[in-house]
Amino acid sequence: MTMTLEQYYNGLIRAVVEVTVRNNIIDRVIITNHRNGMGEEAERIIDYVLGEQTLQVDAITTATRSSETILAAIENALRQGLD
Repeated sequence: MTMTLEQYYNGLIRAVVEVTVRNNIIDRVIITNHRNGMGEEAERIIDYVLGEQTLQVDAITTATRSSETILAAIENALRQGLD
């Protein structure tokens, strides 16, 4: 199952993610768009989400708001898949 969701933070940061879940495992997360100012480093957070299979990962230093926006987009996409 693949879900796509867009998430904003304070109108400044935008993340659009595509999340694929197979056999109850987060199999793939793709950021299809990320307006980030200086928070491009936050995109590495996907590696931690996939490796640890949880959204309870630390934000990327110097890219906290972008990290939080990406995590929120992933969470909302996963919730969308449950509906």
